[in-house]
Amino acid sequence: MSNAEPAPWKWLFNGRYIGLTVTFTRGLTPEELLERYGADPSAARPTPFINMHDVLQPDMDHAILRVGMLGGWAFGIEDSGVQGAAPATLAALSYGTETISVFAGADAFQVFEYWANGQPQQQFEPGNASSLRAAGPHPFWDAAERHRVARPGIWSILAVMLAIEEHIGARLVEDVDDGPLPSVLLRQIRPMLPSPAAPLPQVNPPAAPAVGRAGLGRPLGTLRLPTDTPHEPLRITPEIKIRPTGNHG
Repeated sequence: MSNAEPAPWKWLFNGRYIGLTVTFTRGLTPEELLERYGADPSAARPTPFINMHDVLQPDMDHAILRVGMLGGWAFGIEDSGVQGAAPATLAALSYGTETISVFAGADAFQVFEYWANGQPQQQFEPGNASSLRAAGPHPFWDAAERHRVARPGIWSILAVMLAIEEHIGARLVEDVDDGPLPSVLLRQIRPMLPSPAAPLPQVNPPAAPAVGRAGLGRPLGTLRLPTDTPHEPLRITPEIKIRPTGNHG
Protein backbone atom coordinates (compact mmCIF):
# COMPACT_ATOMS: atom_id res chain seq x y z
CA MET A 1 0.00 0.00 0.00
CA SER A 2 1.70 3.17 -1.18
CA ASN A 3 1.53 6.57 0.46
CA ALA A 4 -0.35 7.91 -2.59
CA GLU A 5 -3.31 5.58 -2.03
CA PRO A 6 -6.34 6.86 -0.10
CA ALA A 7 -6.12 5.81 3.53
CA PRO A 8 -8.68 3.08 4.21
CA TRP A 9 -10.97 3.65 7.18
CA LYS A 10 -10.40 7.41 7.02
CA TRP A 11 -14.05 7.98 6.06
CA LEU A 12 -15.08 6.72 9.51
CA PHE A 13 -13.05 9.36 11.38
CA ASN A 14 -13.11 12.27 8.93
CA GLY A 15 -16.13 14.13 10.31
CA ARG A 16 -18.81 11.65 9.29
CA TYR A 17 -19.42 10.95 12.98
CA ILE A 18 -18.76 13.68 15.55
CA GLY A 19 -17.93 10.95 18.05
CA LEU A 20 -18.41 7.19 17.90
CA THR A 21 -17.59 3.78 19.30
CA VAL A 22 -17.20 0.89 16.88
CA THR A 23 -16.99 -2.75 17.96
CA PHE A 24 -16.26 -6.02 16.17
CA THR A 25 -17.31 -9.31 17.79
CA ARG A 26 -16.45 -12.67 16.29
CA GLY A 27 -19.09 -15.29 15.58
CA LEU A 28 -22.24 -13.40 16.60
CA THR A 29 -25.21 -12.41 14.47
CA PRO A 30 -26.34 -8.78 14.46
CA GLU A 31 -29.35 -9.83 16.56
CA GLU A 32 -27.12 -11.49 19.15
CA LEU A 33 -24.90 -8.42 19.18
CA LEU A 34 -27.89 -6.20 19.96
CA GLU A 35 -28.90 -8.52 22.80
CA ARG A 36 -25.45 -8.31 24.33
CA TYR A 37 -25.57 -4.54 24.12
CA GLY A 38 -28.79 -4.75 26.14
CA ALA A 39 -30.99 -3.68 23.21
CA ASP A 40 -34.14 -5.32 21.86
CA PRO A 41 -33.43 -6.85 18.43
CA SER A 42 -37.12 -6.63 17.50
CA ALA A 43 -36.89 -2.84 17.83
CA ALA A 44 -34.19 -2.57 15.15
CA ARG A 45 -35.19 -0.68 12.02
CA PRO A 46 -33.26 -0.89 8.73
CA THR A 47 -32.12 2.73 8.46
CA PRO A 48 -29.75 4.44 5.97
CA PHE A 49 -27.04 6.63 7.45
CA ILE A 50 -28.31 9.77 5.75
CA ASN A 51 -31.58 9.96 7.66
CA MET A 52 -30.91 7.90 10.80
CA HIS A 53 -31.30 10.91 13.11
CA ASP A 54 -34.63 11.90 11.57
CA VAL A 55 -35.96 8.34 11.82
CA LEU A 56 -34.71 7.41 15.30
CA GLN A 57 -34.54 10.88 16.92
CA PRO A 58 -31.87 10.26 19.60
CA ASP A 59 -31.74 12.44 22.72
CA MET A 60 -29.17 13.16 25.43
CA ASP A 61 -29.80 9.77 27.05
CA HIS A 62 -29.69 7.65 23.90
CA ALA A 63 -27.24 7.01 21.08
CA ILE A 64 -27.94 5.36 17.74
CA LEU A 65 -26.48 1.86 17.43
CA ARG A 66 -26.15 0.45 13.89
CA VAL A 67 -25.18 -3.21 13.41
CA GLY A 68 -24.20 -5.51 10.59
CA MET A 69 -21.93 -8.35 9.49
CA LEU A 70 -18.37 -8.15 8.21
CA GLY A 71 -17.18 -11.59 7.24
CA GLY A 72 -17.54 -13.72 10.37
CA TRP A 73 -17.70 -10.68 12.64
CA ALA A 74 -20.69 -8.66 13.82
CA PHE A 75 -19.98 -4.95 13.98
CA GLY A 76 -21.69 -2.16 15.88
CA ILE A 77 -21.33 1.56 15.20
CA GLU A 78 -22.52 3.70 18.08
CA ASP A 79 -23.11 7.28 16.98
CA SER A 80 -22.08 9.73 19.74
CA GLY A 81 -22.21 6.92 22.31
CA VAL A 82 -19.73 5.16 24.59
CA GLN A 83 -21.44 1.96 25.73
CA GLY A 84 -19.32 -0.08 23.32
CA ALA A 85 -16.23 1.12 25.22
CA ALA A 86 -17.66 0.39 28.69
CA PRO A 87 -16.05 -2.55 30.53
CA ALA A 88 -19.39 -4.11 31.50
CA THR A 89 -20.55 -4.04 27.88
CA LEU A 90 -17.26 -5.41 26.57
CA ALA A 91 -17.40 -8.26 29.07
CA ALA A 92 -20.88 -9.16 27.79
CA LEU A 93 -19.96 -8.78 24.11
CA SER A 94 -16.82 -10.92 24.41
CA TYR A 95 -18.32 -13.76 26.48
CA GLY A 96 -17.25 -17.00 24.79
CA THR A 97 -15.59 -15.10 21.95
CA GLU A 98 -13.53 -11.93 21.30
CA THR A 99 -14.40 -8.26 20.87
CA ILE A 100 -12.47 -5.29 19.55
CA SER A 101 -13.57 -1.77 20.51
CA VAL A 102 -12.43 1.62 19.23
CA PHE A 103 -13.70 4.80 20.87
CA ALA A 104 -13.12 8.13 19.12
CA GLY A 105 -14.49 11.12 21.01
CA ALA A 106 -15.36 14.54 19.69
CA ASP A 107 -12.44 15.91 21.75
CA ALA A 108 -9.91 13.76 19.80
CA PHE A 109 -9.47 11.35 22.74
CA GLN A 110 -9.25 7.80 21.34
CA VAL A 111 -9.03 4.38 22.99
CA PHE A 112 -8.51 0.87 21.60
CA GLU A 113 -9.59 -2.15 23.67
CA TYR A 114 -9.46 -5.88 23.05
CA TRP A 115 -11.39 -8.35 25.22
CA ALA A 116 -11.55 -12.15 25.06
CA ASN A 117 -14.07 -14.32 26.94
CA GLY A 118 -15.09 -11.54 29.28
CA GLN A 119 -11.58 -10.39 30.15
CA PRO A 120 -9.53 -7.41 28.94
CA GLN A 121 -6.36 -8.25 27.00
CA GLN A 122 -5.08 -4.97 25.53
CA GLN A 123 -5.88 -1.30 25.97
CA PHE A 124 -4.15 1.82 24.67
CA GLU A 125 -4.49 5.26 23.17
CA PRO A 126 -3.33 5.03 19.55
CA GLY A 127 0.23 6.26 19.19
CA ASN A 128 0.74 6.79 22.94
CA ALA A 129 3.23 4.20 24.21
CA SER A 130 2.85 5.25 27.85
CA SER A 131 -0.85 4.31 27.73
CA LEU A 132 -0.28 0.68 26.71
CA ARG A 133 -1.76 -1.89 29.08
CA ALA A 134 -1.86 -5.62 28.37
CA ALA A 135 -2.38 -8.98 30.03
CA GLY A 136 0.55 -10.44 28.06
CA PRO A 137 1.68 -9.96 24.46
CA HIS A 138 0.18 -6.96 22.68
CA PRO A 139 -0.06 -7.83 18.97
CA PHE A 140 -2.56 -5.08 18.14
CA TRP A 141 -0.22 -2.38 19.46
CA ASP A 142 2.72 -3.95 17.64
CA ALA A 143 0.80 -4.17 14.34
CA ALA A 144 -0.45 -0.58 14.62
CA GLU A 145 3.07 0.69 15.23
CA ARG A 146 4.30 -1.30 12.24
CA HIS A 147 1.70 0.44 10.06
CA ARG A 148 2.66 3.84 11.48
CA VAL A 149 6.30 3.26 10.52
CA ALA A 150 5.38 1.95 7.06
CA ARG A 151 3.17 4.97 6.29
CA PRO A 152 4.75 8.13 7.73
CA GLY A 153 2.14 10.74 8.56
CA ILE A 154 -0.77 8.30 8.82
CA TRP A 155 -3.22 9.08 11.62
CA SER A 156 -2.57 6.81 14.59
CA ILE A 157 -6.23 5.75 14.66
CA LEU A 158 -5.99 4.61 11.02
CA ALA A 159 -2.91 2.53 11.81
CA VAL A 160 -4.97 0.85 14.52
CA MET A 161 -7.80 0.16 12.08
CA LEU A 162 -5.34 -1.47 9.67
CA ALA A 163 -4.20 -3.72 12.52
CA ILE A 164 -7.83 -4.61 13.21
CA GLU A 165 -8.41 -5.31 9.52
CA GLU A 166 -5.54 -7.79 9.54
CA HIS A 167 -7.04 -9.57 12.53
CA ILE A 168 -10.62 -9.84 11.30
CA GLY A 169 -9.73 -10.33 7.63
CA ALA A 170 -12.20 -7.73 6.37
CA ARG A 171 -12.62 -3.99 5.89
CA LEU A 172 -15.71 -1.91 6.63
CA VAL A 173 -16.37 0.50 3.75
CA GLU A 174 -18.46 3.65 3.57
CA ASP A 175 -20.98 2.13 1.15
CA VAL A 176 -21.97 -0.43 3.78
CA ASP A 177 -22.49 2.27 6.40
CA ASP A 178 -24.51 4.29 3.88
CA GLY A 179 -26.95 1.44 3.50
CA PRO A 180 -29.99 0.51 5.59
CA LEU A 181 -28.31 -1.13 8.58
CA PRO A 182 -30.46 -2.42 11.48
CA SER A 183 -30.49 0.48 13.95
CA VAL A 184 -31.81 1.07 17.46
CA LEU A 185 -31.69 3.70 20.18
CA LEU A 186 -29.23 2.57 22.86
CA ARG A 187 -29.56 3.87 26.41
CA GLN A 188 -26.40 5.53 27.69
CA ILE A 189 -25.58 4.36 31.21
CA ARG A 190 -24.33 7.16 33.45
CA PRO A 191 -22.21 6.63 35.38
CA MET A 192 -20.81 3.53 33.72
CA LEU A 193 -21.25 0.24 35.51
CA PRO A 194 -18.16 -0.98 37.41
CA SER A 195 -15.74 -3.13 35.48
CA PRO A 196 -16.23 -6.86 36.13
CA ALA A 197 -12.49 -7.41 35.62
CA ALA A 198 -9.33 -6.14 37.24
CA PRO A 199 -7.47 -3.37 35.39
CA LEU A 200 -4.68 -4.39 33.06
CA PRO A 201 -1.06 -3.81 34.10
CA GLN A 202 0.83 -1.01 32.40
CA VAL A 203 3.39 -2.32 29.94
CA ASN A 204 5.61 0.73 29.46
CA PRO A 205 5.12 2.95 32.51
CA PRO A 206 6.47 6.47 32.02
CA ALA A 207 9.51 7.56 33.98
CA ALA A 208 8.80 9.14 37.34
CA PRO A 209 8.35 12.90 36.82
CA ALA A 210 10.76 15.32 38.41
CA VAL A 211 9.55 17.26 41.45
CA GLY A 212 7.30 20.08 40.36
CA ARG A 213 6.54 18.61 36.93
CA ALA A 214 3.27 17.11 35.81
CA GLY A 215 3.21 13.37 35.19
CA LEU A 216 3.78 12.04 31.68
CA GLY A 217 0.82 10.70 29.75
CA ARG A 218 -2.57 10.14 31.27
CA PRO A 219 -3.92 6.96 32.82
CA LEU A 220 -6.67 5.04 31.04
CA GLY A 221 -9.40 4.81 33.61
CA THR A 222 -13.13 4.46 33.18
CA LEU A 223 -14.46 6.49 30.29
CA ARG A 224 -17.00 9.03 31.50
CA LEU A 225 -19.59 10.95 29.57
CA PRO A 226 -19.57 14.73 29.96
CA THR A 227 -22.74 15.20 31.97
CA ASP A 228 -23.71 17.19 35.01
CA THR A 229 -26.83 15.17 35.67
CA PRO A 230 -26.42 11.70 37.17
CA HIS A 231 -28.67 9.01 35.74
CA GLU A 232 -29.85 5.80 37.30
CA PRO A 233 -27.72 3.01 35.81
CA LEU A 234 -29.54 0.53 33.60
CA ARG A 235 -28.64 -2.94 34.80
CA ILE A 236 -27.70 -4.71 31.60
CA THR A 237 -26.09 -7.95 32.71
CA PRO A 238 -29.06 -9.62 34.49
CA GLU A 239 -31.34 -8.83 31.54
CA ILE A 240 -29.26 -10.09 28.62
CA LYS A 241 -29.25 -13.76 27.73
CA ILE A 242 -25.75 -14.56 26.56
CA ARG A 243 -25.25 -17.53 24.33
CA PRO A 244 -21.71 -18.80 23.68
CA THR A 245 -20.67 -18.91 20.03
CA GLY A 246 -19.36 -22.43 20.34
CA ASN A 247 -15.85 -21.42 19.35
CA HIS A 248 -14.57 -20.69 22.82
CA GLY A 249 -15.06 -22.14 26.23
